Amino acid sequence: MEEKSLSVKISINTRQYDEKGNMDTIEMTAFGKIFYKNDGIYVIYKEKEENIEITNTIKILKNEVSIKKFGSINSTMMFKCGESSTTKYVTPQGTLLIDIDTRELDINIQEGEHIKLKIDYNIKIQDLFLGRNKIDIYIDIK
Repeated sequence: MEEKSLSVKISINTRQYDEKGNMDTIEMTAFGKIFYKNDGIYVIYKEKEENIEITNTIKILKNEVSIKKFGSINSTMMFKCGESSTTKYVTPQGTLLIDIDTRELDINIQEGEHIKLKIDYNIKIQDLFLGRNKIDIYIDIK
């Protein structure tokens, strides 16, 4: 398959639950590009976190999604239903180890229109945080 890129609008809604069940919601919208390659679909966009720009890449395979951050924050989170992984979250303040246990992963691709991703996972950030995140990602292809 030949590589092609299109403009996209990415909407991300994250619900974070702590050990006590308290919920925090984070919503963001960004614009980026989508690339169709032989080994999967790549969505690349930039976000600003505390005035620092971070490049994000969402890689979508048949039954696996990874989200990679590159810049002043570096990490690669892997999501595959029923599987666990550990990643390093590298910041200017130091490195944290993050354990991810994917509970549910739903990938819905409407070729040329949109992609919907639903990711439900348990997260443990060293001894600092233990909880559950539910992420809805909607990629609107222009």
